[in-house]
Amino acid sequence: MKILFVAGEALPFSKTGGLGDVIGALPKELVRLGIDARVVIPKHMMTKEKWNDQLTKITDFKIPIKDKNEYVGIEYLVHEGVTFYFIDSEYYFGYRDTLYGHYDDGERFGFFNHAVLMMLEKLDYYPDIIHINDWQAGLVPFLLKQKYNYGNYKNIKTLLTIHNIAYQGRFSKELIDYLNVDFSPDIEYDNMINFLKSGIQVADYVSTVSKTYAKEILYDYFGFGMNNVLKTRTNRLTGIVNGVDYDTFSPKVDSNITFNYSLHNYLKGKEENKNHIRKYYGLEKSNVPLIGMVSRLTEAKGFDLIKEVLEQFLIDKKIQFVLLGSGDPDIERYYRELKDKYPRQIGLYIGYNESMARKIYAGSDLFLMPSRFEPCGLSQLISLKYGTLPIVRNTGGLKDTINPYNKYTGEGNGFGFENYDSDDLRHAINESLNAYQNKKAWKVLVKRAMNEDFSWTQSAKQYIELYKKLKEE
Repeated sequence: MKILFVAGEALPFSKTGGLGDVIGALPKELVRLGIDARVVIPKHMMTKEKWNDQLTKITDFKIPIKDKNEYVGIEYLVHEGVTFYFIDSEYYFGYRDTLYGHYDDGERFGFFNHAVLMMLEKLDYYPDIIHINDWQAGLVPFLLKQKYNYGNYKNIKTLLTIHNIAYQGRFSKELIDYLNVDFSPDIEYDNMINFLKSGIQVADYVSTVSKTYAKEILYDYFGFGMNNVLKTRTNRLTGIVNGVDYDTFSPKVDSNITFNYSLHNYLKGKEENKNHIRKYYGLEKSNVPLIGMVSRLTEAKGFDLIKEVLEQFLIDKKIQFVLLGSGDPDIERYYRELKDKYPRQIGLYIGYNESMARKIYAGSDLFLMPSRFEPCGLSQLISLKYGTLPIVRNTGGLKDTINPYNKYTGEGNGFGFENYDSDDLRHAINESLNAYQNKKAWKVLVKRAMNEDFSWTQSAKQYIELYKKLKEE
């Protein structure tokens, strides 16, 4: 079975968030399971800077975009058993220092969607299923239907995976002149061209990255306007939780952390890595737990709740806290001020640093994720493997993967709360601190967390069943 993934990014070539992790890991696991899985992404500036010498050109052609013909180069590289194709366009991708957020994103990714489909004919490679991901690939099913409905193209099925429904690729209707298609209600929503809506409307099947999120996005609060469109596709909608690439995310092999450890020596591993974090950020020696957080600094990640509860825990010297991330300037400013106020209790890294993120996973006792919504979340899965117990709001993939601790039965692999409410968050943190004081119970919890299997194998098998279903249809 031949599966072609289409996405805006993929590790190790490009990444802005969890999408890059997924596209870098899932195809690799599918190949291990005997699937011919390939990937096509843009050749971004960050790809060109690091990988250019390793890429091999296959062919080139031109695509009409309004009143011009744009060059498309097709390059490839086999990485960890997966064939990656790169859409080369210096104008649209090669000189941009960020992947998204440009004034012409609609034109850029309209071009990308066309280039992907035209590439298939040039390579004489026709997958059974094109697995598109998020809005950046959302026009592919529509283009197949309107522009490429001939020959071998007619046998291709499409699957859209929504990684975060908040990002939809919404553009002015004037973009239609640059898409080289006839206008259709399939690509319009709220008087705008909407790439994601097009994919939801036209793809043969729609999936998202957890079972709970697949249910949540049918409601106004989570659906960001797409809930009514999705309700027309409920018989073609499913949720498959993301996995973690344990080849990379494991304290046993992670070269980024201070001391490698596994179940048999996790106590020493935790202590060594925690001491490194404390020394790096100038935190005082203490017996209180270290709570870590690696996150985009946005309201959706629960920072308004954290602001209401965190300082009292610091005043009472019940915790130490380390945060890595960037985003909303007001949130950044608040934590800089808090760091100045409690310099021996808070560690702060504004920005992103993969090595430092791993050190925080390894050195923290608890990991905080009080998200307003969370399609899947990878951080809670990574923290489990590092023996760092998550504190989460029970939403989306957090609800599907974290079983809140029950102090009466001893069950659970983390701590959770239901309502998006600061009192509920405060209670969950207090529950985690009480459990931390019970060393026997804590040891059982940590071992259970490290034994959890959220590898990509289980998720990949579910995708294979879905691919088979689509192909048989």
